[in-house]
Amino acid sequence: MPLQLVPPSEPSHEEKVRQRVRSMPKRQDGMLQCNRCGCRTSLTTTNGTYFKDGRRINGTVIEKDVCANCFKDGIKSSMLPTIKPA
Repeated sequence: MPLQLVPPSEPSHEEKVRQRVRSMPKRQDGMLQCNRCGCRTSLTTTNGTYFKDGRRINGTVIEKDVCANCFKDGIKSSMLPTIKPA
């Protein structure tokens, strides 16, 4: 049986995202970047922010360092790197 070449298939959605993230310019050390979509915009949601003596006092933090692009789509994707124990 002769060897046949298979034409390349269309990349999946996940592979397209990986290719887009790889093609982005190198990010600076310490800069947060979403592992899911590659976005670099973070979002912090607080509840109960108020003014006291002319200064803003933050209330309870609901979400911290969440990808803003994924949050628009209803996905809570944390941008913090997962630290694995040694």
